Amino acid sequence: MKKALENAIQYDAEPVLSDLAEYLQMMGFDSESHQIYNHILLTHPEDTSILINLAELAEDDGELDKALDYLYRIPEDDENYVAGLVKIADLYQYEGDFETSISKLEEAKALSDDPLVTFALAESYFNHAEYQKAITEYAKLSERKILHHTKISIYQRIGEAYAQLGNFENAVSFLEKSFEFDKSDETQYKIAILYLEMNNISRALSTFKALHQTGNDLINYELAYAQALQENGQNQEARKMAEKGLKKAPNSVMLLHFLSRLDYQLKDFSGAETQLMQALNLPEMHDETVFLLANLYFNQEDFEAVIRLEPLLEEQHLLAQWLFAQSYRALEEDEKANKAYQDLLETSLIENPEFLSDYIDYLREIGQIKAAKEYIKQYLEINPDDETMRNLLLD
Repeated sequence: MKKALENAIQYDAEPVLSDLAEYLQMMGFDSESHQIYNHILLTHPEDTSILINLAELAEDDGELDKALDYLYRIPEDDENYVAGLVKIADLYQYEGDFETSISKLEEAKALSDDPLVTFALAESYFNHAEYQKAITEYAKLSERKILHHTKISIYQRIGEAYAQLGNFENAVSFLEKSFEFDKSDETQYKIAILYLEMNNISRALSTFKALHQTGNDLINYELAYAQALQENGQNQEARKMAEKGLKKAPNSVMLLHFLSRLDYQLKDFSGAETQLMQALNLPEMHDETVFLLANLYFNQEDFEAVIRLEPLLEEQHLLAQWLFAQSYRALEEDEKANKAYQDLLETSLIENPEFLSDYIDYLREIGQIKAAKEYIKQYLEINPDDETMRNLLLD
């Protein structure tokens, strides 16, 4: 290979060498490709496309500064300047410098009417969560042409951007347009989810039903379908769908939580507990499972069972910790209750009216009237229209 490479560099014309270098680069022979590109650059310094290829090789080697150095050597009046700007933008985006990346793409767009440059700018806005700007740029593009070149649907991107902005009606409209071009399960799933967000349960269910008939393998779609069925009062159908999802993903904590809530709603407390106990053995959402189980026991007034869960909490979970404080209070373990409440006063719960109301009630119960008055005043700063609490302060 070494000898053949030397012969090629010595005798072959530049177009053949350029093709050979690209082929070698594609096949992973970066060193040999680099050797050819350097030779072409020495003999034809005006061929700036070689600088872009060398930048790609440097990028592959993790030498981003070297890659940028190659690209910044392309003159502004060169035909490859715009392509260089797009590549520079890619490198800056890879490094997390979105502002510089976007500025380079904006410069490229000002110099070129190439739709792929506009698409790159729209994508950069989208990835940087500047959704309205992304929509403006996407709207300038042809769905068919961009889909052909990139396999990405402009309508889908616009729909997803509108969804991020909370404009679900426009989001559904564009995603349905996208579905006409590319009938993907993922797009249909997103449409169903948005109908669910809009509380259009009938449209959500019809979309989920159509999706179900495709025999898709989307993860957790059964959970969303089950939630829509539950919202429609079809609890038994919701259970069947969630259980079907659980067969596919037996360790899905979200499905176990859903089934537990469904059992609780149907007053099957034993079933609700069984689902949560199964989830408790799984690492995902562990503290949330502890909270839900504690909440189940608390509502059944099994305060000792609530307290037994306290050592299982791995990180801070304010709602679970509040349940522990209330359980200590119910068991008249005032020292532990007071300590638990004091810890919670140092957290964001201090701005929660329900928590303050509970703590005020606790202070009155243990005879700390002066402290209760101060927290009533604090409560009224958050919720000044609460006449019951205002009257309590006067009393």
